[in-house]
Order: sequence, then structure tokens, then C-alpha cells
Amino acid sequence: MLAELFRYFTLRCPPWARLLGLAHEHVAITYRHRRTQAAWTPHLDASKAAILEGAERCTQRRRALVIGAGDCRDVPVAELAARFDEVVLTDVVIGPELRRLARRSGGKVRAEVWDATGVLTELARGWRSLTCTQVESLFARSDPGVPPGGEPDLVVSANCISQIGIVPVDRFPGAGADGKFQDRCGATAARRHRQWLAARPGVRVLLGDRARLDIAPGGRELRRESVPGMESMRKPDRTWRWLLAPIPEWCPDFDRVHEVGAWIDGPGRR
Repeated sequence: MLAELFRYFTLRCPPWARLLGLAHEHVAITYRHRRTQAAWTPHLDASKAAILEGAERCTQRRRALVIGAGDCRDVPVAELAARFDEVVLTDVVIGPELRRLARRSGGKVRAEVWDATGVLTELARGWRSLTCTQVESLFARSDPGVPPGGEPDLVVSANCISQIGIVPVDRFPGAGADGKFQDRCGATAARRHRQWLAARPGVRVLLGDRARLDIAPGGRELRRESVPGMESMRKPDRTWRWLLAPIPEWCPDFDRVHEVGAWIDGPGRR
């Protein structure tokens, strides 16, 4: 507990990241990975492989951008730095791992606080006064603009699309008894993120959850739910399962498993 508190208060992030629960989420993910490292390794390796496949399709290699970099467990930073002139790692919260990567890179890797929705400052400012409809409208018209450093030759959305609209409204005081509010915000934010990615001129790699499953110890599927905003997408280039929370991390009765897809689009080799 003390280690988690220390990490929380030493994160580099704007005040709204703490208000909206994003700093807390960062710490929770860090310590879940420490508890379940072996279970996560296949997912992290699959994510890195998909990112490198996208990198190989780039005809120019001036800048790579990673959105939702986190602690870069799922990002092959050294390999990207060897291929690109510059690697920009972005997230709403910057932890010590990212800062160390940047310091040790000799200037090739940058760690930048950046809101990939473009609306979180406004959401935090109106936290107590906005209605649910107004919050959904914020995400519907969200646009972060040109990313830090300019347009990249490779842009990676790293396993964050299913969270960018849900986590910021997880404890929204105006939600009340509206049980579908989070899902609607998540779906709206995910669709806008996909639209923004599609407008980038370089190669795009989207890594994201497609479905959430509860799996019994014998392998029987107990429950499956689609991830809001990920419907009507083309077939992914790669798919795998992520054992997010093995028994008893989430529940003593089942594993929580995510189905993950990798979509690689844009110019370059196929």
C-alpha cells in the first residue's frame, strides 16, 4: 500500500488526471501486472510483434508516436528507436519507467503528457455541473488535433481504446442511476478515436479489446460481452487472448480474459 501511494504522488500528470481517476488507474494497472506478470506476457509479446509489423510497413521513418504508452510493457521501445529518428511516447500519466526510457535514449525517445481525446480538461472543469448528455457530447466532438512533434510516420494506439471514454467517467457524479452511461461514453470515445486515427497520413496500428470473457477453470465460457465502440470494424490482422486477471485476481470462480485485435492500416508494404 505504501509503495502504491508513493508511486501515485510521484507521477507526472496534470491535476485533471487525478480528479478523473486516471492516475489511480495507472497505479492499479502497474501493480496488477506485477501480480500477474506470467499471465500477461503472451499478450505483451503479441502487442509488440504487431507494432513492429506496422513499423516495417513504413516507407519513411522519421517519427513514431505511441498513444497510451503506460509503462511501455507492450511497446518495443528499443526496436522503434533503432528504426525511427524519433519516438514519442504519450499518455495522460507519465510514470518513472517512461521517464527513465526517455533519459537513457540520448534524445531519441520523448515522454509527453498528452490527452488523445482533447476533452479531458473541459470534462474536469465541468465535473460537478455537466449533465450526462453534455459529457457524451464532449466525447462525440472530441479532437486532440496534431499530436506532439507533428504527424508521425507510424502511430500506435496501444491497448487504450476501450478505456479512453470509460475510465474518465467511472465516478462521474452526474451519472446517477444511468447504468449505460459509461458504455455510451466508451463507445462514443472509441469511435471518435478510430476516426482520428484513420485521418493520420502514416501507418496506423490499433491494438484494442474486442470482447471481455469470463472463463471457468475447465475452459467453459461463462460470459461474453462486446466492447462498446468496437463493432462494425473489419477483421483484425491479428487476434489473441489476454489473460487479464487469472483466478483469484478478479474472482475466485473464473478468469477474466480479453479478446484483443490488431488492425494495421495505411501506406507501405503488406
